[in-house]
Amino acid sequence: MRHLAGRRLLATARTWARGLLHGRPCPICAGPARRAGATWRHAYLRCTRCGLIYVAELPGAAEVHAAYATAGSATYQVEHKRDWAAWREHKQRTLDALGLADLERATARKRALDLGCGEGQLLTALRDRGWDARGVELNRSLAEQARALGFRVTTAALEQAEPPDAPFDLLLLFHLLEHLRDPLAALERVRGWLGPRGWLLVETPLRPDYDNTDHLYCFSGAALDLALRRTGLLPRRWYDYVDDCYRHHNLAVLATPA
Repeated sequence: MRHLAGRRLLATARTWARGLLHGRPCPICAGPARRAGATWRHAYLRCTRCGLIYVAELPGAAEVHAAYATAGSATYQVEHKRDWAAWREHKQRTLDALGLADLERATARKRALDLGCGEGQLLTALRDRGWDARGVELNRSLAEQARALGFRVTTAALEQAEPPDAPFDLLLLFHLLEHLRDPLAALERVRGWLGPRGWLLVETPLRPDYDNTDHLYCFSGAALDLALRRTGLLPRRWYDYVDDCYRHHNLAVLATPA
């Protein structure tokens, strides 16, 4: 046990050294950065201008995609979601806080796309509200579970996805943006799938979780606001709260095409 702890400590020290050597400016505002933390997997920097926390060295796209494509449904984001009904009710409160009812009253078609839809539980919450909800999911096992619930799901990474029937009235990026190698490119890409009066809902952790080595970014409000504006999206409504399932402090935002 002591030997394992020593190896982890040595790996963390090496990660720090690589991070300091290869540290990059902030990918959102190009501001300077300071050290923020380190694990055996990543060194993290914090932008002194917009507050974004990000990995000093980006893993390769193949490595990132492989990690999600092979994650088992028994361990992938489900350990705290044993009561799906309660989880969906919690997400309904988030959707209400972002004012989704306003869009529902103004939109007859009500077609939504959940990016990184997982097992389809958020899709179910949308269907309960009368939405024609579809998904994009990289993990084949999770995508099949969503299809078993009756949803149309494209199995692909967001960077390669070509969802049919765009544009959509509603796009959702719930706990996905922090996992992507290039958040700005992702936002710009999905904006093209949004109708001129459509809504984009983004939710992401507001506090860093260094134990989750899949998180490549942790957005401050300022960093997320700037990322949206730089990609042609206008933030309209903000909501931050503590998640009942994960006990994480989350930040959610409604944005529309600028």
